[in-house]
Amino acid sequence: MELWFEAKPLSGLNGMQRVFPAVNFARPAVTPATDVIEDVDGYRFYIEMPGLSAESVMVHAEDGSLVIEAERKRPEWPKEAELHLSERQYGPLRRAFRMPDDASQDNIRAAYKDGVLEVSLPKRPETKPVRIKVEYQN
Repeated sequence: MELWFEAKPLSGLNGMQRVFPAVNFARPAVTPATDVIEDVDGYRFYIEMPGLSAESVMVHAEDGSLVIEAERKRPEWPKEAELHLSERQYGPLRRAFRMPDDASQDNIRAAYKDGVLEVSLPKRPETKPVRIKVEYQN
């Protein structure tokens, strides 16, 4: 299965912010870590998306691609609060995968639990291996 990644991971952005701290750099979409598993029935995607509500996650198939999108909003801190460390990433999350030729867009399922989104992409029935019974003849 050939995969492509539409969103690129953040690289070099933090260094640029240190050199030009007053400049407001627009953050590209965060690319969540993903595992993709194939079995005889289809493909399963496990995407790390902690800290989101299931309602904020959108999964759709378009133009032969499986697209996962969400937004992690920065919490509202009290005005008198002083932020000492900020390592978590906020903003849009996006991941896109080209669907294999044997994948079906029918019956795609998605479930979000414990910060991990699981998307099941079934294979088309005609592409699954079929075992044929061999009959014994006298």
